[in-house]
Amino acid sequence: MVDPVKIAFLDDDHVVRMARYALGTADGITDEWVRDFFMPEEMDPADVRAKGQGLREADGVSLVPMSAKLDVRKGSDVSILIFRRGIIDEALMAANPKLKLIQRLGGSPDPIDLKAAAARGIAVSCVPRKTLQYTAEHAILLMLALSKHLIVADDAVRNDRWDKARVHPEHGVAYNYAGIPDLGGLFNKTVGIIGLGEVGALAAGMARSFGARVIYANRNRLPAEQEQRLGVTVTPLAQLLAESDFVSMHANNLPENKGMVGAATFAQMKKTAYFVNTSRGRMVDEDALYTALTTGVIAGAGLDVHYEEPRPLKDRYAGLRNVIMTPHLAGGSRKGVVEEIGIILDNCRAALTGKPMQYQVK
Repeated sequence: MVDPVKIAFLDDDHVVRMARYALGTADGITDEWVRDFFMPEEMDPADVRAKGQGLREADGVSLVPMSAKLDVRKGSDVSILIFRRGIIDEALMAANPKLKLIQRLGGSPDPIDLKAAAARGIAVSCVPRKTLQYTAEHAILLMLALSKHLIVADDAVRNDRWDKARVHPEHGVAYNYAGIPDLGGLFNKTVGIIGLGEVGALAAGMARSFGARVIYANRNRLPAEQEQRLGVTVTPLAQLLAESDFVSMHANNLPENKGMVGAATFAQMKKTAYFVNTSRGRMVDEDALYTALTTGVIAGAGLDVHYEEPRPLKDRYAGLRNVIMTPHLAGGSRKGVVEEIGIILDNCRAALTGKPMQYQVK
């Protein structure tokens, strides 16, 4: 009798849970949970389950999906390892001699010892997540919109807000006829990133492409070669706050990070600086942020995430002209998650049948 093929999940979060649901192994995850996850968008749970086709016993494949809590570092006979966060080193590979595929949900291969994988003939795939790419893009969008006063400028054009006595168009051209002051951008500015994980790294690359200098503060410093590749410089948090023209929040959503940004944070920033948060709203003391915005401690803020979501009607922030807010949409449609798990499960099928896989890292 052929030994069953085993798939292990190294970590657990909502995306991994959705992948396990597609495989029919997510204990406690119901169709109702899946529908709620995608609300207010409509998603048929059957479309998610379809992504696991061919990877269940009912499909004729000898498969035993493993619990997300399996400690593969102690050794197992798994063939495929799927993960988002963690370190896959030579010792882990040695403890799992049947490994055929290391599948990361995320584009960076940095957590994986690629040389050890190659030496053991283990395929490695790192799937870039468009939801993370979109989140990084949104952080840059907010930086640009704030520094160019996009909302105020749009309102000026729509509502004819300009001083007729001081503007004299020449040949139909009138530069900045609304007289909006302090126009800027990212070029030659300093972007400070708090939490240089995958989204922070993507945002760093985008900011550098605009000609910005990028500094970062992180729980753990990145390896020197990774810093060099990303073009970033590590600094103490206090220095980051003092030097940055834009402070962008990308820290992990951990319990200990709740309220980590408060009055002391804003007091150390430049009066001309902008604060951007596309991470989680509860990491920020919104009372302190409101005070900073209304007393000139900082110039403005861009918020995609909020302490309470949805943000209450007639919330005090709605009256602030130096704030741009969006309704937690930086990552785009949540249906992108289904596309992402579809790719990693396609790769699982490819690994078991010897076919080419997507985003394989050599």
